Amino acid sequence: MQQVEGVPCAVITAAQLHMYFIPDLKEKLLATVATEPDSLIIDLTQVEYLDSSAMGVLFQVQKKMQAYGGALYLVGINQTVEMVFKLTKSDQHFTVYPDAITAARAIQGKSV
Repeated sequence: MQQVEGVPCAVITAAQLHMYFIPDLKEKLLATVATEPDSLIIDLTQVEYLDSSAMGVLFQVQKKMQAYGGALYLVGINQTVEMVFKLTKSDQHFTVYPDAITAARAIQGKSV
């Protein structure tokens, strides 16, 4: 887990984010959420593809964060991943920024 301008940021390094990587990803993200950060950025810059199990983890993390008042932000979504989000209408449920620095600055601006 990295910090980008003081905001926790999980950088996903798997290019193909599918069911074989999901258990480890889910465990790490939920461990971070258990610390109840105000905000969490998930950087998907290196992700070329994700499947429904990956989407499920993102929704689960978001739901757990919303339960205590936290917020999840996604960054670095490429055109292929964006298409998956649009086809499933998931793009309406996540706040997306082009990169982690832009997201961190927006988050800090909201808390000022």
